[in-house]
Amino acid sequence: MRINTVERYSLLAAIACIILFVSGCAPKQTNYPAYEHPRETKWLAEDIDGKPVQGFAHIWMRLDKNGKIYGSGGCNSFRGEYSYTNGVFSTGQLAMTRKACSQNLNIQEFKFMQALEAVKTMENRNNMLYMEGPSNSLLFYKGH
Repeated sequence: MRINTVERYSLLAAIACIILFVSGCAPKQTNYPAYEHPRETKWLAEDIDGKPVQGFAHIWMRLDKNGKIYGSGGCNSFRGEYSYTNGVFSTGQLAMTRKACSQNLNIQEFKFMQALEAVKTMENRNNMLYMEGPSNSLLFYKGH
C-alpha cells in the first residue's frame, strides 16, 4: 500500500495536532526553591487591601539583606530603606520616579505605596508574604 503526498501530509498534521493537544493538557508543575527569609527574594503583589491587583500591572518589591527596599508600583520604580526588628516592619521615606501612567494604574499604585508605607507586620507562610498595617494589607507571592 502506497501513501500519496496529500495523505502523508494529512497524517503528519493529525499526529502533530494530537501531540500538541496532549502536551497542552498535561498538568503544569512549578517547583519553587526553598528559602528561609523573605529577604533577597522578588515578591510579586497578589492583592492590595484584600483586592486583587488589576490589569497587567507588574507590582513587585525586593528586600535586601542590607536594609534596602526597591521595586515597582506598577508604573513607577521606588527605593528606600526598611527595618525589621523584633517582628516590626517599617520603611523610611521611599523615593519614587514620576512617569506618566493611566489614571487606573496611578490609583492602584497610590494604594500600594500607601499600604507599603503603613506595614507593621510581615509573615512568610507557604511561599506567600503577608504584610499588614493598622488598616492596610498586602499579599505577595514569590517571583522568579
